[in-house]
Amino acid sequence: MRFIITAFLLTITSLATFTFAYPKATDHPNRWQLTFETSGLRFYRDQRTDQGYWVLVYEVTNETGKDQRWVPSFTLVTDQGEMLDGGHNVPRRIQTTILDTFGDPLLEMQSEVSGALLRGKENASRGLVVWKAGNENVRALQVFVSGVSGDTAKVKNPLTGDEIILHRDLQLSWIVPGALVGDLTPLPSREVGGGVSVRRPSNDEVEASAEDQVFRRWVFR
Repeated sequence: MRFIITAFLLTITSLATFTFAYPKATDHPNRWQLTFETSGLRFYRDQRTDQGYWVLVYEVTNETGKDQRWVPSFTLVTDQGEMLDGGHNVPRRIQTTILDTFGDPLLEMQSEVSGALLRGKENASRGLVVWKAGNENVRALQVFVSGVSGDTAKVKNPLTGDEIILHRDLQLSWIVPGALVGDLTPLPSREVGGGVSVRRPSNDEVEASAEDQVFRRWVFR
C-alpha cells in the first residue's frame, strides 16, 4: 500500500501546489524521533549466481526520553523507476554471508531488529538491510526509511477526496559513479535536491570519511 501511495505522490508532485496543501516535513519532530545513522549504501555481488544486491548498514538510537518500538521498513528507489522493498526475495544465505563479511557481532539482519528500542546509546541497534538489485544500469539511488519518527499528516486525494495518512520518513541519497564492482565499497553520497528540510554535513563531518557525508531530509510520504 505504501508503494502505491508513494507512486501516486510522485506522479502529482508537480500539481500538488495547485490542488491541495501538501504537508512539508521539517527537521524538528512534533512527536518522537529516533537518531538514525548509516555508514553508506554499498553493492555486493554473489559470486555463485552473479546476482547483485544493494546493502545498507545502519545504527538507530533512542534518545527520545522514553522507550519506543522500532519497526522499520526500507524502500530503495532508483533513477530507472524501480521501487525495491528491503529484504524482499533476498536469500538468507546472502544475508548471512554479508554479515560474516562485516564481522560485527552486534550487526543483525533486518528481520531480527524489530521490537522494543530502549533509551540510551548503550541500547543502540545496528541493522543490515539488503535489496535484490534489478536493473544495475543506474546512476542515482534514494532510500526512504520508515519508522524513525512518530509524526503523521493527513491529506485528501485530490481526485477521490479520500483521506490519506502520510508518515514522516527519512530520505537518503547516493550516486553510482561508474561500474558496479560488488566489493561492498560505500557509494558516494548525493545531495537531496529541493524541499525545505535538507540536512547538510557540518564542517566536522565534511572532514570525516565519505561514509559519513550522507545528505538527508525528512519527507511525508
